[in-house]
Amino acid sequence: MPELGFRKGHKSLKVNKQIKILLILIIVLGTFLRFYNLAGESFWLDEGATVLTIKKYNAWQIINNTWEKGQILPNYYSTDIDLPPYYLILSAWTKIFGISEFSFRLFSAILGSLALIAVFYLARYLFDERIALLSTFLTSINLTLIWYSQEARQYSYLLFLSLLSIIFLIKSLKENKTKYIVGLLIVNTLIIYSHLAWIIFIALEGVYALYISYKNHINKKEPHKKIVIVFLIIGLLYLPIIERVIFSESKYVDVYGKPDMMQLAEFGVLLSTWLYPSISMREKIYSFSMGFTLFEWILLLSVLMTALLFGLLFLNGIVKSFYKKKSAIFMLLLFFFPLLFALIVSLIHPTITIFQLKQIIYIIPAFLIFVSIGILRTKISKLLISGVIILSILPLSAYYINIDKQQFREAVEFLPENEPIFLNIVSAQVAFQYYSGERDNVIGVADVDELKSFLYNKNSFWMLLTFTKYSDPENKIKKFLNENYQLTDKKDLFDIELLHYEKI
Repeated sequence: MPELGFRKGHKSLKVNKQIKILLILIIVLGTFLRFYNLAGESFWLDEGATVLTIKKYNAWQIINNTWEKGQILPNYYSTDIDLPPYYLILSAWTKIFGISEFSFRLFSAILGSLALIAVFYLARYLFDERIALLSTFLTSINLTLIWYSQEARQYSYLLFLSLLSIIFLIKSLKENKTKYIVGLLIVNTLIIYSHLAWIIFIALEGVYALYISYKNHINKKEPHKKIVIVFLIIGLLYLPIIERVIFSESKYVDVYGKPDMMQLAEFGVLLSTWLYPSISMREKIYSFSMGFTLFEWILLLSVLMTALLFGLLFLNGIVKSFYKKKSAIFMLLLFFFPLLFALIVSLIHPTITIFQLKQIIYIIPAFLIFVSIGILRTKISKLLISGVIILSILPLSAYYINIDKQQFREAVEFLPENEPIFLNIVSAQVAFQYYSGERDNVIGVADVDELKSFLYNKNSFWMLLTFTKYSDPENKIKKFLNENYQLTDKKDLFDIELLHYEKI
């Protein structure tokens, strides 16, 4: 069989007792971090789409909505980006575990925890035990991966499937066994019909399989006919949705804009950590105030130093990884191919932007594996590991202490049931109406003109403002209301402003 440079034989993949104990401790840590306070916060805007879908529709209705209309909630959204598998699985899941913040997020938390095992296996198969162990540890405390493991969205699910697919791919190329090839086909079928943006991931695997096949051809080695057949089948599986993949009606550029230096910097930080500030610190950041407390300065510096340190270790890891040249090439492809593909498409496409880390979340393990190599291939590896642990303490603490999800649950508890309630984002209705039940007096509006059309004969009403950074950065709705109506009551929640107005 062709040699790919991966670890040989099944015996070499057995884990010794010490490594096994450390691995179990790391997985316990990572699982705890993913399960802790799972239901503590309200569903936020994006989660609202998931939970209202499951609450509102049965499995057959989900299939009909996603295949015929391209949407899980066609009454609320007009884009054609949704596919059914994740929602069907989650629908069955809630039949067993019920409908609540905990049960919805539990599915993501479990798959996020299982991803730790997949990262260990992958890193060990490609490199060695020490790198695998450290990679798993860094994955276990990675704040971006913890966030998605505690979110009722499909990204933790897709991360786990992606890691599983990669393992099946490299095992298929190395051992050419039918069970791995069948596993690759099954997992990739799930991926294809779960998220349109994962065509980048499938293309990545196809490019790598083609590269290995070409190398085998020029070296006159046995071709991987079964793998070629698998990717031909995968190509056929894309035919029913390829038009939606290429000509999607989504207009995310209007919301997020084209990639710029700020987005690139944010993307880079998210690979290693993130800042979850308190409300007061957040206000200081938004107002460009430098009046941070000592704790806030240490938190901010911890995040910036972690991002900088990980960036340098990543570069060192790339250089030092070539002691396993073929494994290094595969990991470089896994990291840079999706990154550059997403960046280029987002820059040139008129309406679509996919340069968001969640859309290519599977590059994070590749990044952390290179960081681990960068740490362990130095003479100060113990010092660096200690530094990483120390720098991670405050960002992790801030994540669990501070609120970071819009408080729709609390908004519903506060607002009266019968008075008109307007929301400044049409899609914000989904999270609100999950908690309140679908009511005719809850109306999402896109702009001032649409709001005006609903205010005729309204003597008093509530206005819910949220996500204004993207939906109404100039505060046009609030300015219009303040100029034409009398503000009689107000309540501030996290990223939600509740305003009661009466006719003057």
